[in-house]
Amino acid sequence: MNSAFDFLFNIDTDWLRVSALASRLPAVSPGNTYVFAAVLVLVLLPFLEKRARQRYPFARTGIQYGAMCLLALCLWPVACVQIEPVDKTTAGREAADPGCDTPGCVPATVKRASRTIPAPTPQGLPVPTFALQEGTVAFGSPIKLSVSSLPVGAVIEYSYDNGKTWIPGDQVPVLSTGPILSRTRINELTSGPSQAAFKPYYQRMMVIGNSIMDHAPLPEKGWFLSNGMAASAPDKDFVHLLTANLAAQYPKVAVRLVSAGNFERQFSRSEYSIDEFNEPLQQFRPDLIIIRMGENIDEGEVQSPRSFESQFRLLLDRFTTYLGQPVKIVCTTSVWKRPQADAVIRRVCLEKGITLADLGTMVGQDQYFAFREYKDASVGAHPNDAGMRRIADLIWAKLP
Repeated sequence: MNSAFDFLFNIDTDWLRVSALASRLPAVSPGNTYVFAAVLVLVLLPFLEKRARQRYPFARTGIQYGAMCLLALCLWPVACVQIEPVDKTTAGREAADPGCDTPGCVPATVKRASRTIPAPTPQGLPVPTFALQEGTVAFGSPIKLSVSSLPVGAVIEYSYDNGKTWIPGDQVPVLSTGPILSRTRINELTSGPSQAAFKPYYQRMMVIGNSIMDHAPLPEKGWFLSNGMAASAPDKDFVHLLTANLAAQYPKVAVRLVSAGNFERQFSRSEYSIDEFNEPLQQFRPDLIIIRMGENIDEGEVQSPRSFESQFRLLLDRFTTYLGQPVKIVCTTSVWKRPQADAVIRRVCLEKGITLADLGTMVGQDQYFAFREYKDASVGAHPNDAGMRRIADLIWAKLP
């Protein structure tokens, strides 16, 4: 008995253990008064026992016996705590615990709270709404995003790629037919997404091209029209075919043709400047630019000190940023054998995220060219009606 009480009431080594035990017990409800009394006795007994032994040194055994009785009296009711019973029948109580046979009593279990407290779930972050949810709108049109009440520090974001990347802003330009997502965010906490989808149409198409785009009459070579060379009629060249497709979506579509001949033939010369495109860009302000060139590029100049790649990059940068507004750009490769120039066009478009209509499947395919329609080889080397249709279809397939 002495060794047991010495272990329990050793003030120097066990006080922290006893107080720690008391601090870990859950809060006691008003009905569990015996549990509270037992905890209180556990905390106070070491002090009471020590004081009693100091005052009555010859009554050590009696003091310890009295302390043991007091502790037992307080701990006895703990096994059966008076709470609202789950089953008030005797059978129900005995099924729960055969040792708990007091009427209106079920066993009480004390559990230690988990040390891992889950992070709070974000509540109340508003979901943005689109001013329009769907429909046909002009390319680049801003759609307003709004919330009923934006919390301090929150931002509105939108995504074109199903949530892979998010762009902050409360106006989202329509650039494609895919779904547009929106959400609000505070640091790492986000709202649920809202979604909208639109079909854009184009109002102003600018075509940067060469004789396949347009050529004045050359009677001496048997060419008498003024449209894409070797097409049998104006409405058969790729520009007019694309225009007809665009007009079906927006009847007032405007078209402007700009020659790329100087760029193709002079890009490697120090006196040449891409500034020649500034004026038509500023005047026309296109929302769609088709860059359809490459046939007049000298393969021997592609790797010159003023390389085709460096100038082509500058050209794309100019078209992308000059207007300060959204613009859709589609480039093509050549329909003639220009492997070095085509490799540059493919690589730069891929790196810059510019849409590419690859015409490589047309190269060397006689069914797409007008050798049989024209005696002059320089005219016959141009796409015939089938070739023009093929060019238009490949470009159209890249437009949203």
